[in-house]
Amino acid sequence: MLKIMRGHKFFSVFLLTVITVMIIISFVFWGIGPQDNPATTFAARVEDIKITLDEYWRTYDNEYKRLRDQDTSPEEIEKLNLKDSILNALINRTVLLIAAEKAGITVIQSELQEAISNTPYFQRNGVFDQNVYKRALKLSRTTPSIFENSLRNDMVITKMRQLIEETAELSSEELKIIDSMKGGNREQLTEIFRSTKSNQAVQSYIESIKRQLEITVNQDIVS
Repeated sequence: MLKIMRGHKFFSVFLLTVITVMIIISFVFWGIGPQDNPATTFAARVEDIKITLDEYWRTYDNEYKRLRDQDTSPEEIEKLNLKDSILNALINRTVLLIAAEKAGITVIQSELQEAISNTPYFQRNGVFDQNVYKRALKLSRTTPSIFENSLRNDMVITKMRQLIEETAELSSEELKIIDSMKGGNREQLTEIFRSTKSNQAVQSYIESIKRQLEITVNQDIVS
């Protein structure tokens, strides 16, 4: 399975993007939302895994700031119903992690180390630097163990998503439409169809797994 994932042409690019976004978010913003004691309260729980209030508000605040940086107006942001969408995204992430564990999908230490070493934010003159790495995490108010656990989970989710996406197939009607196109438009349309089908496959899979799990949501968060 690992060989399949390493051979996926989008895996390395997608992974680098995930890592880069994680670092950028942690540097440009540290949560300003309401802070409760994550040890005693939670935003949601999937089986025995808790999504803490700290994680929820940090994710919410990061996304809110990202939208504002894109000149999205407060009115437009309000229409997006961020509270619901953020909580659903975190729940979906947890569901995929649970499914991946049951499927035996893992990330070995060498994969994790390679991902970290190839992250530009941890490099000096194009080469990974341990001091730069530690300083970067310290500035982002996290520790190597916390960061590496989060990164490992992201890599596991990436693998899980790719396995699900491989089951997505274009319909006969979609194939006919593609065959009728010519030139660059054909390739672009194919990518659009495949991307849409892949996302639909992942979401359908998540929803099917959700029906098998016990999920508790703190309604005070989304109300």
